[in-house]
Formats: sequence, C-alpha cells, structure tokens
Amino acid sequence: MILLAAGDPEKGRELFRSCSGCHVSGRAPKLDSLFGKVTLRNGSRVSDNNVREIVQEGFNGMPSFRYSFRPAEMDDLMAYLRTMKERPAQADLAAGPGYFKAWCARCHAATEFPERLGEGSVQQVEEGHAGTPPLSEWLDGAARKVLFDYLRTAK
Repeated sequence: MILLAAGDPEKGRELFRSCSGCHVSGRAPKLDSLFGKVTLRNGSRVSDNNVREIVQEGFNGMPSFRYSFRPAEMDDLMAYLRTMKERPAQADLAAGPGYFKAWCARCHAATEFPERLGEGSVQQVEEGHAGTPPLSEWLDGAARKVLFDYLRTAK
C-alpha cells in the first residue's frame, strides 16, 4: 500500500523545525532536494513510504521519531518534505542552461564547471558523485549530451 502525504505543508514546516537542528546544521544530510533524488542513503528508492519509515524507525545515527509525531503530524511533515525542491519536470527545462540550473547549480556556479569538464568529469557525473545519484537515472542520453555540450561551451 502506498501512503501519500495528504497533510498540510505549512504545519509540516513548523514540525520540521525540530529536525532542522541536525538537517540544516550539517550534522545530518540536507533535505533540500529529498524528493528530487532517486535513492535514500539506506539504498531504498525515494518514496513517501520509505521516507516515512526512516523518520519513524531512524537510520544510521538518526533516532526513531515513531512516538514524536501523531499520524496527522506525520502527514503534515511528509507534505512539507515533498515541497523541498522536487526533481524538475522535463517539460520545464530549456536546453543546456535549464538542465544545468535544475541539476547542477545547487552545488556548482555556472562559471566554475566548464573549465574543469573533461571526460573523467563526464563519467563521474554519469555514474554519480558527491552523494548525487547517476545523472543517467534522471536524464536520457540526448538530454545529457545537451547538458555536457553546454558545460563545455558556457563562459
């Protein structure tokens, strides 16, 4: 059975304040693109059910919050987490700059990437790096080519 967050994201934002001590300070993974990722740190796919399970059961040093939130509050929290920079829809992207903005700009300035983009870098991005999933899981071959062509020529 798939659970979907039917809660109130504004109430969830308030509840998230108790989580932000770790998830904003850097002691725990940042969650600003949680639902834009393919897999969670425990290896399971990103879904409402799997995120909810980690919150309730804890994982890798994160304590269980099973008894910290009532069911409606958990729905609110999940609704808020879903608002945190989800993976952009393909239709919203405009060629190379759009792909760069959607997938790279959070960590890379537009001017820092092209000078360093060699074949090793392309492979690293294709296979995943620095905690990001492989780009091939999000973009098809034609879209990745457009992105890499843009990165090689952008100034």
